[in-house]
Amino acid sequence: MEASELAAKVIVNEGVRSVFALPSGEILPLCEHLRDEGVNVIFARHEQAVGNMAEGYARVTRNAGVAIVPTGPGLASLMPALAQAYYSGSPIVAISGHSKFENLDRNAFEEIEGARWVERYVKWSKMPIFPERLHEYVQEAFRHALSGKFGPALLEIPKDVLNAEVENDVELAPPERYRYTGRIVCESRFFDRAIEMLNSAEKPVIVAGSGVYWSGAEEELRMLAERLSIPVAVNGMAFGTIPTTHPLYAGPAPGNVLLREADLVMVIGTRLDDFLGFGVGLFSDEARIIQVDIDWSQIGKNRYVDLGVVSDAKAFLSGLLERVDGIKRFDHWAKEFGEMAKGMMEMLVRPASENGMLKPQEMMLELSSLITRDDIVVLDGGETTAWGLLLLKAERAGNVFNSQGELGHLGAGVPMGIAAKSAFPEKRVFVVTGDGSFLFNGVEIETAVRHELPIIVIVANDSAWGMVCHTRYLSTGSKERACFGTLLNENARYDKFAESLGAYGELVEKKGELTEAIRRAVESGMPAVIDVRISREEMSPLAYMLSGVEG
Repeated sequence: MEASELAAKVIVNEGVRSVFALPSGEILPLCEHLRDEGVNVIFARHEQAVGNMAEGYARVTRNAGVAIVPTGPGLASLMPALAQAYYSGSPIVAISGHSKFENLDRNAFEEIEGARWVERYVKWSKMPIFPERLHEYVQEAFRHALSGKFGPALLEIPKDVLNAEVENDVELAPPERYRYTGRIVCESRFFDRAIEMLNSAEKPVIVAGSGVYWSGAEEELRMLAERLSIPVAVNGMAFGTIPTTHPLYAGPAPGNVLLREADLVMVIGTRLDDFLGFGVGLFSDEARIIQVDIDWSQIGKNRYVDLGVVSDAKAFLSGLLERVDGIKRFDHWAKEFGEMAKGMMEMLVRPASENGMLKPQEMMLELSSLITRDDIVVLDGGETTAWGLLLLKAERAGNVFNSQGELGHLGAGVPMGIAAKSAFPEKRVFVVTGDGSFLFNGVEIETAVRHELPIIVIVANDSAWGMVCHTRYLSTGSKERACFGTLLNENARYDKFAESLGAYGELVEKKGELTEAIRRAVESGMPAVIDVRISREEMSPLAYMLSGVEG
């Protein structure tokens, strides 16, 4: 058999059911073998979108996503998506072609040293040169992508290696025989110290991050919060790990000024990065910090912590739950926090603007009334994502997620929506994107049409790079300076663009029209783009938070 067939069998053994690719002669044999093994191979229009799709698949399945791209320029175009996955901690196995190994260093067409070039933003990268061992390298890529803190791994495979003949009797072991599939658990003394700190606290808060989502710890998170009556704020992929309708849900953590009221902050599965004020700006100086992360290098980074724990989030929360009997409850504090959070939310949703234009808040609230716990909503864009995370309801983990990740990479929304639909064809998939973000990869609507993946894209169209415009205004006080370079074409019709690619399109300009537009889009059975015209005047809390950085 060919080495590419062996590689395909490893991918199948890992439980991957959809892969994403851009066709080229050197990597198509691998795609053919995957198709023959029953894997859905989705061919995109750009390599960056291929990587975004692989990450989207990883996020909704909590398994590795597979991206397959051509050599040279193909790998170069994939790079932004790899960096995005690296910062987001998303498991991707990327496979790129390469010119024949026998032509190495001879100025072969499209030859680059890709494995070395991307190594700063992947967990592991190699160029295998022995066809009979190619399956071992593919297994190694999955080992790195799915071990410790998740992330991308890259294989750059020469054409003559990928397509070489190998022996048919190679043993292909299941994943548990070549990589660790359990959980990293901390020592018992760390649990004892955490219990002591909870017992002496008066106003504790949990800040849950992506590590909670990737470890599947949403049930343990909810149980701990309910057992002790502790408010939970979320960051990254943790949105939905505690339902947004839950009385202990404290909203998104970034920019959440209420967190300064806490005297104990349990930071679980997220970095003390810019969105958390580097652990300083968002929390009180007197607050004690418990930080739990699977990545030891993040413990105590940017702020000294009072207890640093290296552990899988699910393992830590499970262990803590076994020990909390007898700890006091924090009902009075939770009630006080909930009242403050309710007051802040009421300030955000104000009456309609005088010019009669639909506000982003109104658009999000109308959409929120339509989505169910079985729907998947992908957010893309600056202000669009900020309003979505504030106002959309999420009743389960992965119900609503931010496509940008910690890198802030725009344009991944449509590709991730396509990936989500390929993974869960029975679910409705919405992509809610800003007009600026949409056209980064809006051409992938054609991919959705071609592969019959009827996603519904809602373009929040304020004819501007909204977040940049707003942060410039807040930092300079000048509308003229805020508009410089940030305004987009008001006559652009994204619904007509979609129609030109064979999709369904519709324009929405007034409050209340979105519901019927979505109904018609669903009934069309086609991929759809709904161009929703919204006011540019509304500025999200995130814009205020970032104005000092962007200015």
